[in-house]
Amino acid sequence: MRTDPSTEPAGTEPQTPAAKHARQIPDMPRRWLLASLGTAAVTTAFEANIAFDARLTEQSKYRITTPDNAENQTAAQRFPGRTWYLLGGFRVSYRDAGRKLAALQAAMNQRAPASYIGYSNDGIDVAQLFIAIQRDIHSRKIDTVYFYGDSFGGMAATVLASLLAKINVTVKVIVMGSSPSNVADTLDPGKEYISLAGRVVPYLGIVGRIGAGLWGGLANPNGQGMYQAVRGGVQRSFSPESNSLILSTTQATFLQAFPQQYDGGLPVTTGIGLIYDPEDFIVSADRAVRGWEALLPRNPRFLYSVPNTGHASPEIHPEIYRTALAVVLTELDPPPLTTKPVQPIF
Repeated sequence: MRTDPSTEPAGTEPQTPAAKHARQIPDMPRRWLLASLGTAAVTTAFEANIAFDARLTEQSKYRITTPDNAENQTAAQRFPGRTWYLLGGFRVSYRDAGRKLAALQAAMNQRAPASYIGYSNDGIDVAQLFIAIQRDIHSRKIDTVYFYGDSFGGMAATVLASLLAKINVTVKVIVMGSSPSNVADTLDPGKEYISLAGRVVPYLGIVGRIGAGLWGGLANPNGQGMYQAVRGGVQRSFSPESNSLILSTTQATFLQAFPQQYDGGLPVTTGIGLIYDPEDFIVSADRAVRGWEALLPRNPRFLYSVPNTGHASPEIHPEIYRTALAVVLTELDPPPLTTKPVQPIF
């Protein structure tokens, strides 16, 4: 019933009915929409992250490169049918393997032209690596091989050398550049346990590269300061020719499986050169040397120390490593005579 204002007592304000509140939209749909948009953004960023990582990762199969320079050409003429193969270490990229070869090539060319091998980012597969080497041997008509195993590469070289022996290719010398003989020789625990992260790390894309770069730089400073090591690690992880994290995990698996993967078929005539820093912080030099002696007891060996150089670092200390390699080769594979011996007169 409507009240007539004239009937209200004096001094009393007329009452107005309370306004009805408009019905509000429940919060749940709005939250659901925001959550959906957030999830989509995260998914898009994740996919873009992986796509960017795929573009950064060099996807070629095992690549054997023989630098086309005057020194290699001269060595090929002097030593037909011979070659060096440099095998990179744990997470060493194709580009960095080339830098290591450039540091050592002058000494290598005193026995043969020099080549280096880039591992596939699909993961290391010794059988496929052996096939790539076979093809190169066939195309260049190689009958004698020298291996330089940079850290992890020494293990791979040992397995490959025994396979080459089965197809009648002579392996003159395997040089171990700071190479562990067993996973127990490694002082860096990440190399033992990285395979446990293998199911996750390869899918981290660019984020994984940053983390791997930081960790790799600090774990493998090679005598550099912390800032330089971290910066170098991150730069390597973003290099278009940098190895993928998938390769890292398969290398770790191989590292854990060695020496079971070695079949004992290395000829006893193959010389084993051992180049180590006694204070190596990645690989225990003492344990590694004893390990190689136990694994290859009948092969001639020669140990050369490179103090204060860190771990497997010819590209950082080229003169020291060239000298070391030259001395090792003189001991295990004396250079050919360049002049005819003088005949006695009777």
